[in-house]
Amino acid sequence: MTTSHSTYLRPLAVVDEPAGKICIWHVDVGPDIGLSRLSGAWVLDRDDTDKIQVLTKDRFIVRCAATELIEREGIRIAGVVDVDATVSAVRAERDQLQIRFDSHAAAHKALVVPTWPDIVHPEEVAASVKRSGNIAERTGHAFPLARGLNELAEAWAQIEKQRLARRFLISPAGSDTRPLPIECHKTP
Repeated sequence: MTTSHSTYLRPLAVVDEPAGKICIWHVDVGPDIGLSRLSGAWVLDRDDTDKIQVLTKDRFIVRCAATELIEREGIRIAGVVDVDATVSAVRAERDQLQIRFDSHAAAHKALVVPTWPDIVHPEEVAASVKRSGNIAERTGHAFPLARGLNELAEAWAQIEKQRLARRFLISPAGSDTRPLPIECHKTP
């Protein structure tokens, strides 16, 4: 299941349960508006159910490890993000845009070749995030994975800028900047 390409998408909630706490990071994966994509972070007690509900309800969730917080709390969510499939969707769109560019360039001279960003898997980015033992224990994998999703969203924003800068690449997706194409597992 892929999200629709509307211009607004609520920030993702990256969820982990380290050391008996609940850690939630919000990552804005919508169009670039000049603000930080890492848009909020909370470390909560497990019994702080009202805040947990507010921070996760109706959002796309990225699970860290095997957390079952959403099911345990009965929270209604938009879906569980399949990070691997999302990365594949971004790469596929980038590659499809390059094919369309090449086809158009064959019939037209003097076109500026797109400079597509590297698409790095969020888990690769997460593996490179340096943290002290105390921070790692308190935030679990949520912070590093949120950093990786931040980089994926930034790469997508660069793809969208390249797409929108070339009129022949705008259709069929349209002239609005699209949010990151999220791929999800079916919701519970």
